[in-house]
Amino acid sequence: MALTERGPAEYSGTELAPDLPAAGRIPALDGIRVIAAFAVLLTHVGGPTGVEFTGSPASWVVSRGDVGVPIFFVLSGLLLYRPWARADLAGRRRPGVRAYFWRRALRILPAYWAVVIIAMLTLNRPETGSVSAWAQYLLLVQNYNLHPWWDGTGASGLAQDWSLVVEVSFYLVLPLLAAALTRWACRGTASTDRRGRRLLAGIAALGLSSYAVMVLVFYPSLQLWFADTLPRLMTWFAAGMALAVLAEWARAEQAADGPAARLCRTIASSAPACWLIAAAAFVIACTPVAGPEGLGIPTLWEMEVKTALYTLIAVALVAPVAFQPARPTRLTRLLGNRALSYLGQISYGVFLWQYLVIDAYFALFHARDVFQGELYGWPAFAGILTVVVIATVAVAAASYFVIELPAQRLYSPGRRLARPRGRARQSAGQR
Repeated sequence: MALTERGPAEYSGTELAPDLPAAGRIPALDGIRVIAAFAVLLTHVGGPTGVEFTGSPASWVVSRGDVGVPIFFVLSGLLLYRPWARADLAGRRRPGVRAYFWRRALRILPAYWAVVIIAMLTLNRPETGSVSAWAQYLLLVQNYNLHPWWDGTGASGLAQDWSLVVEVSFYLVLPLLAAALTRWACRGTASTDRRGRRLLAGIAALGLSSYAVMVLVFYPSLQLWFADTLPRLMTWFAAGMALAVLAEWARAEQAADGPAARLCRTIASSAPACWLIAAAAFVIACTPVAGPEGLGIPTLWEMEVKTALYTLIAVALVAPVAFQPARPTRLTRLLGNRALSYLGQISYGVFLWQYLVIDAYFALFHARDVFQGELYGWPAFAGILTVVVIATVAVAAASYFVIELPAQRLYSPGRRLARPRGRARQSAGQR
């Protein structure tokens, strides 16, 4: 979900460290972003069709498609915190907060507001006369409504946007978190290694705080709304921030064989092993130890386990790609190919429009969903998923060209923004 601009590297670094410019998108991460986007889409189609409630091994896999959310959050932590990590470890200028907020707003809000307006006017008509109903969604504060007017996880067509509320919350607090980490890491020391260790220690404490905060979801009374807030999910963003520190630490080291550079190099060369670890963790997550499938309420222990497993999965998927060297590798060519680059660049639209497309499918074909008593088999699910994927990609592409690119030009005046046609082109932003 992270959104950045690509630009030239500010200093050279070594081949042992990843080539992640302070203001840049990494084409190879597009492949990871696409996996996350379509994993979420898979589980969102699995819900209304009922296939994720059958208790079969395949239904557990479908229900755990929400693993795409922590992957997005790790990417956000990595890409958005990286300029601050670079400033602390390499003595670079810290990013301007005003420009940072302006870019985030222009990247997130125009397309999101379009989705909200369409969803409210077409699928939530009884609430169109309510100022509070509009305000909650337009201002991205719906997660904090303790007595919502919608059923289930959100208003029709907008259920997935709970995660965008968390994402925007992270955007808002990141400059404060970065300032606190800078004060802690840089006070009284000019040593790059010492600063790197202090940053990692501070970020580790930040990530571990989520597991303590989870207790408040269940005690002294059950408060499920609190499970969908930044304090409870901070561990996923913190994991990405730690990756940003490691990458910048490796670049700032005086010796090419320093500890951070060696670690980045080892992880980058161990992608198959890392992904095997991610697969093993996902298999464990697809069991009751990580909570019930579907919409069941987990216990505190199950929530803790699922959060930890999802953190491991996201880090194991992202880190080997993020730490690839500057030179092209087989992995970067694979994950940054033309098709994945295109899908990665429109992935924000895939996230935004998917529930509107799903609801439109059931409305246009007068189909009943599982909540109306209809349970679909796997062949029917595959057909519905295919139609939804094609339609969602088409709508997301239109959103990118009609809404997102024009908005990006407002914070890149005079700059020609790339259209998503492959990794050779550059783009102004990425979710």
